[in-house]
Amino acid sequence: LKTGFTTGACATAATKAAALSLLFDEYPEEVHFALPDGEIMTIPVTYETKGVASVIKDSSDDPDVTKGCKITSALTIEKGDGFNVTFLQGEGVGKVTLPGLGIPVGGPAVNPTPRKMIENELRALDDNVCYAVTISVENGAELALKTFNHKVGVVDGISIIGTSGIVSPLSNEAFVQSIRRELDVAWAIGCRTIGLVAGMKSEKALGGIRCVHYGNFIGEALKAAREVGFEDVHIAIMIGKAVKLAEGHLDTHSHKVLMNQEFIRKVAEGLGLEYTNVDMARDLWNTMPPIFFEEIKRLCYETCRTVFPQGTLNIHLVKSD
Repeated sequence: LKTGFTTGACATAATKAAALSLLFDEYPEEVHFALPDGEIMTIPVTYETKGVASVIKDSSDDPDVTKGCKITSALTIEKGDGFNVTFLQGEGVGKVTLPGLGIPVGGPAVNPTPRKMIENELRALDDNVCYAVTISVENGAELALKTFNHKVGVVDGISIIGTSGIVSPLSNEAFVQSIRRELDVAWAIGCRTIGLVAGMKSEKALGGIRCVHYGNFIGEALKAAREVGFEDVHIAIMIGKAVKLAEGHLDTHSHKVLMNQEFIRKVAEGLGLEYTNVDMARDLWNTMPPIFFEEIKRLCYETCRTVFPQGTLNIHLVKSD
């Protein structure tokens, strides 16, 4: 499978191309720039006019909502002494409305790593210029409806993101990063209790607690919650994921782990219960007594404590109906 590049890498390439045209009247068909790890990346560019360049985002084999979108950078030179870069919100790029993302509230949702990459490239071209950079994304407002931006307080468009510049095919990096961003925002606005949930039904089970969706990445979500500083965590989980978590699997995706009938049988027999195989985990609600589910919760708790050893941890088992 082939790798691609992030929206942050696209914005960096477009900005460097815009700068080359504006400062030196040069219009290369592709530009080279450094990734955070020092690797040099090359991306094709096109030009709208002098000082305005675009990149078509290629996520390669990764199923990304921004794949194929057009990312444009418009560069102008501002009055001022020394070197400075001001980022402005273009059409299709979101506006930050909550703290916790590491970027100014009220400003464009261009994340810290892309900002640094852009600043480095502009400084290398001329370190005695004050620049204004306006990033825009074609159809960005519509694309944002397919993302979690609204949960971190980014409105009206997508975020220009990326920590490495590279999109790995079929990776889960972006989803895990979105979990961390949501936790950062929740902490920044004063939340000290957090719910980690699989979806909306699980979220409703936690009442008014602010929630972050973990998808299948319970372990990554707990690790991030610990690193952010949360000491009161509630996990809402349905039985299908719970029996996997109880067995010790912190990633519950069906591509990684299936429901283990023998594990369930072992749990049941340890409680003195008989067990007959079920086709679906939710059928356990009709065949097993409450003591079985309490034991599943206890085992889930033990698994979660391996990555969240301190603080208050509550496991909530949610029925599917």
